[in-house]
Amino acid sequence: MMIHPAIVSSGVGSRRMEACTLSSLLGGIRISGSRLSSTVASRRQTVASFTDNFASHCRTSPKLWHKTVFSSSSVGHLGACARSVLGAANVTKDTMAKTAMHFLDSEVMAEVNAPTSFEDIRDALKIDSYPLSAYDTAWVALISNDEGDGPLFPQTLEWISSNQRLDGAWGCSSDTFFDLITSTLACLVSLKTWNSAPKCSLEGEQFLKGAFTSMKTDDLTLVSPGMFHALAELLEEASRLDISLPYSCSVVEHLRIHHGQLLHSLKGTHDLIKTCSTRLLSFPECIQHVIPWNHISELQSADGDLFSSPAATACLYMKTRDNKALCYLNGLLDQFGSAVPSSYPKRVSHILSLIDHLERLNIDRHFHREIHNVLETLSREWTPKIDEDTQDMVSEIIIFRALREHGYLVLPETSVFARCCKASAAREKLGARCMLELYRASELKFPGEEILDYAKDISTTHLTTLLSQTSESDSRNVMEEIKYVLDFPYFMRNLPQESMIYMDRFQYKDETMETYVETGFSRTTHARGPRLLAFAKSNFSSCQSLYQKELESLARWVKESRFAEFSFVRQPLYPSYLTAVGVASGPEMALARASWTMSSIMTTAVDDLFDEIADVHELRLFVECVRRWDLSLVENCSEPLKVIARGVLSSVNFLCEEVSKIQGRDLSHLFQRLWVDLVMSMLTEAEWTASGHQPSSDEYIDTSWVSFALGPIVPVTTFFLGSVISDEDLEDQEYWDLFRSVSTFGRLLNDCSTQQRDNEGGHVSSITAHMREHPELTADQARIAIQGQVRERAHEVLSKLLNPSYTLPPVRSGWLGMMRALYMMYYRNVDGFSNTPAELKKIIKRFFFQPIESEQA
Repeated sequence: MMIHPAIVSSGVGSRRMEACTLSSLLGGIRISGSRLSSTVASRRQTVASFTDNFASHCRTSPKLWHKTVFSSSSVGHLGACARSVLGAANVTKDTMAKTAMHFLDSEVMAEVNAPTSFEDIRDALKIDSYPLSAYDTAWVALISNDEGDGPLFPQTLEWISSNQRLDGAWGCSSDTFFDLITSTLACLVSLKTWNSAPKCSLEGEQFLKGAFTSMKTDDLTLVSPGMFHALAELLEEASRLDISLPYSCSVVEHLRIHHGQLLHSLKGTHDLIKTCSTRLLSFPECIQHVIPWNHISELQSADGDLFSSPAATACLYMKTRDNKALCYLNGLLDQFGSAVPSSYPKRVSHILSLIDHLERLNIDRHFHREIHNVLETLSREWTPKIDEDTQDMVSEIIIFRALREHGYLVLPETSVFARCCKASAAREKLGARCMLELYRASELKFPGEEILDYAKDISTTHLTTLLSQTSESDSRNVMEEIKYVLDFPYFMRNLPQESMIYMDRFQYKDETMETYVETGFSRTTHARGPRLLAFAKSNFSSCQSLYQKELESLARWVKESRFAEFSFVRQPLYPSYLTAVGVASGPEMALARASWTMSSIMTTAVDDLFDEIADVHELRLFVECVRRWDLSLVENCSEPLKVIARGVLSSVNFLCEEVSKIQGRDLSHLFQRLWVDLVMSMLTEAEWTASGHQPSSDEYIDTSWVSFALGPIVPVTTFFLGSVISDEDLEDQEYWDLFRSVSTFGRLLNDCSTQQRDNEGGHVSSITAHMREHPELTADQARIAIQGQVRERAHEVLSKLLNPSYTLPPVRSGWLGMMRALYMMYYRNVDGFSNTPAELKKIIKRFFFQPIESEQA
C-alpha cells in the first residue's frame, strides 16, 4: 500500500501506551534535558581551563607533553562526564550537536594531541592558506651563492633571527613538540653554517639540550619516517658543525643509529626513485646522500618544485643548481617576503586525497567545516584541464569523484573521462593508479551516463589483468587496493566498519613500505600520517566503548520485550546495530541508533510472526490491533502474537515521545501509519500463501516493497538525525518516491539472497513471478535477470541520493545508509539477518568488542 503525503495530518487510533518501562530500560541511551544542561554547565569551565592550561605548558615540556598526549588518566575526570553525555537521547537538535559532541571531542582530542588540535591539518585543507615555516625557511637559508662564500638568500637568515621564540625554539603555536625540535635544529644549522646571530644560536642550543635530554624514544612513536630521518640528518650536520648538543643521550643515539641503518640499506638500491616509498622520498633532504639527484627531475613539477616543498626544492637546488628550482624559490620569496611556507602550491588532488584519508579513517567530522569549504570552492571554480598528462588525468578524475560523491552536480562529459576512455593511446599510458581512480569514479554512475559504463568496463578489464600479474613496477602495494575496490562497491561500504579495515592497512612497521593510498599523499599528509592514525584509533576506541554500553541497553530492551522467548523469532540485534552505526556513527546520534535498531528488531519479529502463524484470522486481528492501536483486540490470541503486539506498540510509543522532543510536535500518527501499512502488506502476502494465489510481477512489487519493512526503520530514524523535518517536507513526493525506490531495491536484493528458502517455504518472490511470465527461463536465469534489475535500481537510487536538490540531507543520509546496510546484509547472496554468516560474525565481534591496537606509549 502506497503511503500518501496526506497522512501527515491524519490521526491513527486514539489509545496511547505508557513508555516508562522503556525509558528505564534504555537508561544507558537516554538522559534528561535538565540533567544534560546541568552537566554541561558544571563541566564547560573545566574543559576550557584544562585546554588553556596545557596549551601553554606542553610545547616546552616534553615530559608533560608526552603525558598529556598519551595518557588517558590525564583526562579521566572528563571521561566520566563524556560517557554520560554520549548516550544523550532526550535532547534537542542543538544540544545533541553542541554538547555531547563537545565533550567527546574534547576527550578524544586531549588523549591524542591536546596542544595542537591538528591545526596543521586544518591548514592543509585550506586551498589558499600558506602559513610560514621555520623548518623550510631554514633549508632555503642553507643555499650558498655561486661563489660559495655566503647565503644566496640572506633575508631568510634575518627572518630566522627575528622570529625566535622566547624559549629559544623556532616554530608556530600549533607545532607539536617534535616539530619544534626539528624546526629549531634546522634554524640552528643554518645560522651556524653562516656564523650568523650567535645569541640566537646559543639560545637555540639551550632549548635543544633540554628537549633532547627530556625526551624518550617512546616519544617518537607518532613521528613519520620522513620527519624522523629529517631530524636525524640534521643531527649529523649539527655534529659536523660542532654544535653543542647531547649526542650521547638515548633519543639522539636512537635517531642516529636508525638513520645510519636506513642509509646503509638504501645505498646501491637499483632504481631508488621508483622503489623508495613516497613516505621517505617526499623528504629527500633526509636521504640526500643516497638519492641519485640526476634522476630526481622526473619527480619535479613544471613549476620547478619538488613535492610542493620549499625544503625539498632547496635541497634539490643545492645538489643540482637546477634553474627551474631556483625560479621556484625566487618566486616564493617574492610572494612571501623573507620566509617560505611549508607547502606551495597546494595541489587539489593532494587535498582531496587527504579528505579521502580522513573519511576512511572515520574522523572527517572533526574537519567538517574545512572539507565543506574545499568542496564548495571546487564546485564554483573547477574547470577541467584539456591535457594528456597522466597525473593531470588522475587529478581530474579525483575531483569529479569527490564532487559527485559529496552531492555536487557535476557531469562526466565535463571531465577527463572522454579522453581516458576514447583515446586508445592514452589508455596505454594510464597506470594502475589512474585506472583505480577511474573505476572508483565510474561506480558513481547515474542512469544514462554511457561514458561511465565504458569507463567501468575498461578500468575493470585493466585492473583484473593487473591482479593476474605478479607485480606492477610502478604500483608498489597497489594489488591489495585493486582487490579491495573490485570486491566492495565504494558507495556501498559501511564507513565506520571500513575505518577498522582501513586502519589495519597502515600497520606496516617497515618505513620503506607503504599502502596504495599513501602514494597519493602530499608531504604534509605523510608528515602527519602517524598522528592521524593514532587519533583515528583513539576515536574508534572511544566510540567502541559507547557502542558497547548502548548494546547492553538494547539487549535489556530485547529481553524485557520478550521477543527472544520464541524460537521462530530471529535475533538480529548485532547486525541491526552494526547497520545503525553505519547510518549514525557520531556520539550525539545515540537515539538514532536506538531507533534504527529497535525498529529493525521489531519488524523482523513481526515478519517472523506472519511466517509462523498459519491462522489468517488471527493475523487479521493483529493487523486490526495495530490499525486501532489497541492491545485489547488480541487478548484472546496466542501468546507470541500478544507479546509481539505489546512490544511493538509500547516501543513505538516510546519513540514517538522521544522524537516529539526533537521535532517539536507529535508524530505518532505518522509512525503508526507506517506500521499499519507494513502489517497490511504482510497480511496480503499471507493471504496469497493461504489461497495459493500467484501474483504478477507488478502486483508482487506493489505489495512487497512495503512488506520489506523499511518504513518503520528509515523514515522514523531520519527524524533523529539532527535536523527538523517539517510537515511541508513530508508533503514532498520525492520523500516518498525515495522510500519506494530503496524498498524495491532491497526487496529484489533480498529475493535473490533467499531464493532457496522461499522455494522451500512456498513463498512468492520476484523470481518465481518472473519465471511464470517467462516460462522459458530456469530459476538461475530468472535470478540473473532480477539481479540486473537490482543493479539498475542501485544506479537510479544513487542518482537521487547524490543529488543535492533531491529531498532533505538527513533523508538522503538515512536512505544511503540503508542502501549500504542492505548490501552488507545480503552481500554475495547471503541473508545476514536470518543466518549471520561467519564473515559477518567476525566483523561484529571485532568492531564492537576487540580493542584496536594502540600507537600510544
